[in-house]
Amino acid sequence: MENEKGTKTDKGIQSHDAFINSVKASLNTAKIKTARIRKTDSQLFIANVVSPAAATLLAGLTAAVGGNTLFVQAASQSNDGGWRLACILVAIFGFIATVSGMFKKQFDDRLVQGNQCVGRLLSLDLAITTGSSGWEEAAKEYGEIVKAFPEFIS
Repeated sequence: MENEKGTKTDKGIQSHDAFINSVKASLNTAKIKTARIRKTDSQLFIANVVSPAAATLLAGLTAAVGGNTLFVQAASQSNDGGWRLACILVAIFGFIATVSGMFKKQFDDRLVQGNQCVGRLLSLDLAITTGSSGWEEAAKEYGEIVKAFPEFIS
């Protein structure tokens, strides 16, 4: 009988260790994915600020100086070539600003979700480590996190 109890206890300890390792692995995965999203979000933020500023500056300089004066080489290639080049560049910067703004919004939402996932997993890990949460309660919370944030855990 003791062997059975000892074996059951060993299996219980192994399953608890496997659960703890699973939570820690999920936490690590979620942290890595959220860090990647944060990096891309920062890059999109920079593009979303720099592109419209560059378009505005270029349009203002072109209007003040003159397109053919600002872009002499383009002006020498064709009639009003400097103005055309200026307009093309302003349009490109405006396009980049529009597209980066759209993607920035999507990454903002994903970043919020990633931070929530990491926060809940950190809380769960702390509860398991301190023993303030029972195994059944912790397993239930982990299941809810996996259901709510599958893209950050797998």
